[in-house]
Amino acid sequence: MSTQSKISVEAFTDQGFPGGKTFCTQFLYSPEFSSNTLRTLAKIGGNKTKYDFADSLAIAVVNQTIDPEEILRAFVKQPRKWLSFKIGHCKKQPIFRPAKDLLTSFGKDTWYGPIKDDNSSRRWYIRTLKVPFYEKIHRAQITSESKISNSTNPVSEYQIRWTVIAEIDEHYVALSWTGFRHNELKGDPSDSQIESLMQFPYWYHIPQFFNELAEECQADWEHISLEKLILQELWDKYLGDSQYIWRHLRIRADNRGVALNAHSTGAYTPEGSDIRGLQALSRQLASSAIKALNVLETPAILHSVENSLLRTLIQEWGTKSYEFSLDRKSDADNKQKSLFRAHCYFTSNGPSSSPLDYLQHLNCFIKDYGGSSQALSFLLSELGY
Repeated sequence: MSTQSKISVEAFTDQGFPGGKTFCTQFLYSPEFSSNTLRTLAKIGGNKTKYDFADSLAIAVVNQTIDPEEILRAFVKQPRKWLSFKIGHCKKQPIFRPAKDLLTSFGKDTWYGPIKDDNSSRRWYIRTLKVPFYEKIHRAQITSESKISNSTNPVSEYQIRWTVIAEIDEHYVALSWTGFRHNELKGDPSDSQIESLMQFPYWYHIPQFFNELAEECQADWEHISLEKLILQELWDKYLGDSQYIWRHLRIRADNRGVALNAHSTGAYTPEGSDIRGLQALSRQLASSAIKALNVLETPAILHSVENSLLRTLIQEWGTKSYEFSLDRKSDADNKQKSLFRAHCYFTSNGPSSSPLDYLQHLNCFIKDYGGSSQALSFLLSELGY
């Protein structure tokens, strides 16, 4: 029976599952695993549900007919939404708790691994963190296994197991994770109330996890200047190249008393007259400026003024974060190849009211752009690794 779905959290939530096969099934069935990952691992055909795949794999784990490392490698290689990475070297490859334990038990707030790749020098570690989650229950639902915070206003307490994946190779370390919403208790203990769901503050924990791993690995990892890489090096390399399509999708900036938060909506067509989003705004501003100067508007002049405006808005106005996509045209059929899309959070432009701006990281797009995996591969390639 599948029970994970009763909790509307995009993370694995332990509802008091017994260890072993039941726990394994529920973990595999949780949002931590995609259906495609489970289907590939289970190697069973037919019209099966995600729960069927999870249950089949859990039986194989308990019966030792599948290597737990195979499941764990598939788990850590899944693309995720969030990414932060550093460049440098490490002197030591630590050995933490066996990662296979996470398949059949909740575990502790600590590091697990390594998980090794048979085809490369990469290795992965898993950092887990227990996060309470609360849900009001009716008296008819109370069982002896429920953890009740008080007798007059029963609240069931579960445990979310948040997992952060560390990927380490010769020249870098990358942390990737999936965000989720959680809640907290408020009010008088005799009448507990549950807060509304809120985003889990991962930005407080990721720097700590970097530090823990750097100490254990005796590493000299440092963040690159993501702002310089994106807004200068990649901008100069790709923006004017007719073989590539660069879309400006969102800009957050703060300068001289002006806070700017603009984003593109709807479809964007790089060719022809159907220009939308930030590109449409910059083009209209450029056209207005040219008319105000009483200058003949030509495509070359319009393009030059438009690029100047975009450069000012995005590069020179105290950018805190910037989202863009990069696609490559195909010579044969003119179809696009999706290379990169992410909302990039920089950390070098003064104080901010948002805690997200104090952690250099990327919000990656999984659909069409491969999430954290493809984003990391692209950026490392551009850095020469």
